[in-house]
Amino acid sequence: MDRFFFDLTDNGTRYPDTEGTDLASLQAAEDEAAMALLEIARDQMPDGTFRQVAFQVHGEAGIPLFEVKVTFELTRVGRSSDDRLVEA
Repeated sequence: MDRFFFDLTDNGTRYPDTEGTDLASLQAAEDEAAMALLEIARDQMPDGTFRQVAFQVHGEAGIPLFEVKVTFELTRVGRSSDDRLVEA
């Protein structure tokens, strides 16, 4: 078992993982990060039109191993600033 640390970044605010998680392999850590990010993205929709959530994963030595990122971006097309439909 290896210990992996999942530092969360949510719209630029970083939340370091100070405890870590024991997992069997790097593949298990990748799966854990991906599933956790999808859960976060599903449960907490953005307040506005953009949200980016990521895990930067490192081992006990602090060496970065990988990053998993989810971006939500809403782009309005054909609407005025007061949210009325504008047709050509």
